Amino acid sequence: MLKEHSEFLKQIIATVDCLLLMAAFYLAHLICSFYIPVYPLLDYWLMYIGFLGFYLYFAWTRKLFSILQFSWMKGLWSRIIMIFLSAGILGAAILYMFPDRQHSRTLYVLFAGTSFVFIAVEKFLLKHTFAQIRRNNRNVTPIILFGRGRRAAQICKQLSVHSEWGLRVVRKVDLAVSPAEFEQIIRNSYVEEVFFCIPRKYTRNGFNIDSYLKICEEMGRPARVFLNIFGATNFARWEYHTFLDNSPTLISHTVELDPDQLIFKRAFDIVGSLVGISILFATYPILAALIKLTSSGPVFFKQVRVGKNGKRFILYKYRSMHIDAEERKHELASQNELNGAVFKMKNDPRITPVGRILRKVSLDELPQFINVFKGEMSLVGTRPPTPEEVNEYAKWHHRRISIRPGLTGLWQVSGRNKISDFDEIVRLDLKYIDSWSIWSDFTIIIKTLFVLFKREGAY
Repeated sequence: MLKEHSEFLKQIIATVDCLLLMAAFYLAHLICSFYIPVYPLLDYWLMYIGFLGFYLYFAWTRKLFSILQFSWMKGLWSRIIMIFLSAGILGAAILYMFPDRQHSRTLYVLFAGTSFVFIAVEKFLLKHTFAQIRRNNRNVTPIILFGRGRRAAQICKQLSVHSEWGLRVVRKVDLAVSPAEFEQIIRNSYVEEVFFCIPRKYTRNGFNIDSYLKICEEMGRPARVFLNIFGATNFARWEYHTFLDNSPTLISHTVELDPDQLIFKRAFDIVGSLVGISILFATYPILAALIKLTSSGPVFFKQVRVGKNGKRFILYKYRSMHIDAEERKHELASQNELNGAVFKMKNDPRITPVGRILRKVSLDELPQFINVFKGEMSLVGTRPPTPEEVNEYAKWHHRRISIRPGLTGLWQVSGRNKISDFDEIVRLDLKYIDSWSIWSDFTIIIKTLFVLFKREGAY
């Protein structure tokens, strides 16, 4: 639908949002002036410009202005919340780098809150206005559905249930229709788009969609093809991208990480790793002396681990075992308390007395903040396996290393050593991957701190 891409209307909505944020800024300043001493409104110009800039960026990338797209209403409220949280956090971080005269905590919070209310009300009104208009059969897009089978029936049902999408099936065309007949149908119908839904078995049996697509192209009708390759995968997501030579491609992926939230995740990793490295430097003299005085060998333990998509890196830890630990691991294989490709033993004789204390309070993992700072690991993710463990993985286990590994993760706060089945660990890791958000990371970090304070599960 060409009208989905109306840049002019997007710009109008963006302008209205700017005016609403300006009104919210004025109202917030007016309210603050009754309760606390504030500078004149123009002295806080940086606050408005900074927040507005971040809001416009996140709103544009999350298609908050694309009100004519039939998918605009999908997840609208969660998108608005994420936009304001993202803009609010970044705006506050930038703002506090400037002199006090240009910011006020109370004014900023009130401004952000008022802006959220104004924008939420505006989008609520737009949503219900457009939904009502389309239910009254106005501002609708007439389409032809070309195809057959279960998928075509599902599409028809969805369009009839969701009249607010503004799509109306004016005619269904079966696959038995010849290209010449299809051309006549297009000639004699008012239709703005053709939906092609061809079952996989028909393409395997030689059905060719090319001639039908060419008719749409020559007659200037947009065509939306529901690709039957989607049935080849169970849960992978597909995205359209244009390759370097403008060749259209589809990418299948099983990890869907929001690019904007990934910026926050990396920024959070850097800040968290700097805090961790500071603690590492502060505790190093004492911990290093204890390790060296109680057992022979280096202070740090270095080991090759497998990171994102199989990339190997050197993981750092305080040495908590005797130097011959790796050689003795094979002798203790029969005492592994986990079923699967991970070794875990409660009373592991390879652990030194000091190492047992370090593990109990997780101090042995402090050096991994260096890995986080270098970008090899994240604060939250899936634990990085050794190459030997990966060699024992079943095929579906490999998806747990499709993201950057972390210091902590969902399975560590979901029972930790109470879980004895590696498959269950992987299922928790995959649950984290499939439902990831920056807020889930915050939740896991908070839960990890509670686990550490209660000294549960580590040995």
